[in-house]
Amino acid sequence: MFGTRNIVLFLFITIQSATYSWTFGEIPIVNHNSTIEYILRKHIFKNYDKVVKPTNDETTALDVNMRILIKSAELNYEKSQMILSTWFIANWIDERLMWEPSEYDYVRSIIVDHREIWHPDIMAFNNVDANMEDDRTHVNSVVNRNGGVIWVEPVQYIIHCKTDTTNWPHDTQTGVLKLGSWLYLGRELNLTIDEDEGVELASAHTEWDILDVSKERHARYYPCCPDEQYIDVEYNITVRRKVHPYKSVIYFPALCSISFNLLTFWLPYTDNYCRLFVNLFDALFVTLAIMVVYSKVPIVTSTVPLIVVYYTYSLALIAVTAVLSIALKRMSTVSKPLPHGITWFLQSGYLVYLGIEINDSPADCHMLCESEETITQTTDLNERRKLAKVIDRIFFVVFAFVYLVLLLRFMP
Repeated sequence: MFGTRNIVLFLFITIQSATYSWTFGEIPIVNHNSTIEYILRKHIFKNYDKVVKPTNDETTALDVNMRILIKSAELNYEKSQMILSTWFIANWIDERLMWEPSEYDYVRSIIVDHREIWHPDIMAFNNVDANMEDDRTHVNSVVNRNGGVIWVEPVQYIIHCKTDTTNWPHDTQTGVLKLGSWLYLGRELNLTIDEDEGVELASAHTEWDILDVSKERHARYYPCCPDEQYIDVEYNITVRRKVHPYKSVIYFPALCSISFNLLTFWLPYTDNYCRLFVNLFDALFVTLAIMVVYSKVPIVTSTVPLIVVYYTYSLALIAVTAVLSIALKRMSTVSKPLPHGITWFLQSGYLVYLGIEINDSPADCHMLCESEETITQTTDLNERRKLAKVIDRIFFVVFAFVYLVLLLRFMP
């Protein structure tokens, strides 16, 4: 009887202790190694060699489907490089990673560290950096029940790009990204792409818009190994610069330079200092515009932007205007008679088209009191001044036409 009471008391104390421990949050320790996923991982990674290519038939090439999603594209003019921020996506079948879902609580996919399994050594052949596997940021991969592996990894490619700045800032640049296996031949690793599916693009707030991306798969034979096939995939990326931030650099200085230079022909040819001051100011203005353009486009580029060519010609026209102003000033102070043909032209009605009246020569109220020689000299001087005005108007029309041609030819 005493023994039975002790047993009942012992059971009561044990139950109370367990209830007390549970109430105050002491949760029993669960061995996570016994979970379904752990058991599944032990099963599929048993005797798994991540170096060996996942195929049961060594004579059959493993199909690896690959594609990229381009997030953004940038251009480095000084180094002639295109910088691509992408997501590299590849999938293949690894038969060693297959399992039956019904045997593992219907688990259909698991996440594994990418370095735990075999993966293709796909890299950019024309990448500027070393692009070695140890330098890349690895992410996890998804393995499905049928052995399908999905590998998505953010990768930045830096490739050489022959920049053409002729139409800057309306320039369009094209770069070629060449991807392929570093070690495997075409008979071992078959890289495939979806021909009908285009390359995905992600809108990013960058200076460049991605106009077009084309892809093409190549099976090449090189002279060193004529019997071996090498497979690669080329992506041609075409980008175009967004123009609106550069409009103030292009159009406003050009229009101001044209206005200043054409204004010179309407200033009094007798005031030579005023004309030269406007020409000097215009020349400094154009020089400053050229320096601003070259601060945006490095001089190391192989091509010269048309906008720079335009400003160069504009600077030459300003120099011609300055020389012409000095020549007209000199001509209008000499009282030598003009040739008969020029005198006839100055008295013709064609001057109306230049905005000059036929009797536009300044009159002198004291001419009746002067000698015949003085009257002749004054008449010759007035004719020369009238000729200077005509030359001004003719060059105004010519320069206006030349500027129009330059704008149509060199302004993007």
